[in-house]
Amino acid sequence: MALVVLGSLCAVAAAQGVVVQDFSFQIKDVKPGGRFTVVFNSHSYDTSGGIPAPLTSNYIRIPKGSTVPKAFKKPQYYCNAKKLVDMVRMDKGSGRFTPYMNKLLKGKPVPPKNAKSLIKTCRFARIGTGRVLVDARPYAADPIPADLMMFWTKPDPGAAATFSIVGIPDERVPIVANNPTIRETTPVINASFFSDPTPDGLYDYKLVLPTGPINGIQISVAEVHVTTTGLSLTRKKTTCLKHKGKRCVKKKVKKTNLFWFTQPQCPASGQLSFQAFYGYASNPPETKTITIPCPKFKR
Repeated sequence: MALVVLGSLCAVAAAQGVVVQDFSFQIKDVKPGGRFTVVFNSHSYDTSGGIPAPLTSNYIRIPKGSTVPKAFKKPQYYCNAKKLVDMVRMDKGSGRFTPYMNKLLKGKPVPPKNAKSLIKTCRFARIGTGRVLVDARPYAADPIPADLMMFWTKPDPGAAATFSIVGIPDERVPIVANNPTIRETTPVINASFFSDPTPDGLYDYKLVLPTGPINGIQISVAEVHVTTTGLSLTRKKTTCLKHKGKRCVKKKVKKTNLFWFTQPQCPASGQLSFQAFYGYASNPPETKTITIPCPKFKR
């Protein structure tokens, strides 16, 4: 059963009116071996209809115990999203960016043995996809829709783990099709997990989300809809059960499934806690906490 929580983070005073931030998490498709899918949605708007006050800082604290296993911290699993975007931009011709990217990465995501092939690495490293609606007023009067693709990548300095977010403006929409600057802008920005344990013992990782201008244009993210399936690995351990001379004639193979995040232990309360922080240049920051029932993970 999907577990859904909707936390409304409201009442941030701004010159234009009141900025409303809300977000939701959904955990579904829980599988044996630790796999699960996360669906994230968020909305942001000014109640007066004006331009929302821009964020200068935004992060989400993750429940303690949910960390990235060492097995996923290898160079062959890190996609260089900027190189991938440059390749697509050069090769796609007059075709649309998203379909070409999907075609390029089509196939089973097999863990690469090395980092020689950009395509093989990025195919495996794609952790999720989504959709975003960008408010770029006064530069663009209409909201700008874009596709999102997320890739596991080399950690930023000091980070426990990092993923790249590729934003692809939807060329089918007039605001994009009729504006070459928007149409040809495919930003690659990073979001990073930092180990930052809190004194109350509830949280460890802090997911720092990108804020600030893109290509010099200040934006507000009006909507985000993302589905993250993550990464999976299978480890094999072979034990010899019977020798004949120096040869092993009978073997036992044990398979272990690994998922990109360990499952947090459920507290006695039966609730997992998440904390979100929204910082603004000219308004007081907001910190809000939400909880969801512990998912029934299949270990």
